[in-house]
Amino acid sequence: MKKMSVLFLLLLVIVAAAATSETLEFKSKDVRTVAEARISGSDTKAVVQGHIVRKINDNKYVFQDKTGEIIIDLGSKVGSLPADTTAEIEIEGRVEQDLVFAGIEAQKISVLN
Repeated sequence: MKKMSVLFLLLLVIVAAAATSETLEFKSKDVRTVAEARISGSDTKAVVQGHIVRKINDNKYVFQDKTGEIIIDLGSKVGSLPADTTAEIEIEGRVEQDLVFAGIEAQKISVLN
């Protein structure tokens, strides 16, 4: 009985280690489009290129690329958006996701054109 308990515990540790390594490997990949950001896990690094469609409130905007739209949350330390909302920009940040909502918390904004 003691051997079975040890064997079961060892098997449990191996399965947990395998599951964790797959999860960490997935999160280390950057997403490059809005469509990828919507299906990636929370805290995945995102680097997306597109433009602002509209302002929601002081720090939230709807961002669009060729694959769709997503809400971008601009913190106070990120900087400001270009005056020309049609300008193409690159946003670097982290995906925020729960059961209903998917968005990107911006950490850096760059004007591309």
